[in-house]
Amino acid sequence: MTMPSPPQRTPAVGELVHDARRDRIGEVTATTAGRLHLRALSGDETWEALPCDVQPTAPAPWPFRCERCQQIRRERSAALQTGDLRLAVVLTETMGIHLRQAHA
Repeated sequence: MTMPSPPQRTPAVGELVHDARRDRIGEVTATTAGRLHLRALSGDETWEALPCDVQPTAPAPWPFRCERCQQIRRERSAALQTGDLRLAVVLTETMGIHLRQAHA
């Protein structure tokens, strides 16, 4: 008799995960109907994955726990979800400036 596997932990928005099915790393941008919405680290591609196909990555090479970084990421994600591309571009530039000034 086989034992049931433990329940999967759903990664949080902003968390980096490895999608084993596609062998890619992405940032979780949202969860909908049991699926994860992932964005490539380059920011130019998005895809969906099942929680059972992803694993947390190793600790991030830059400060993912920074409150300002998280705030900018959340605002950018919201702008993309509502189709406000101008604001998304401004927030991408804001993140670059913040990373250079606060984390370089």
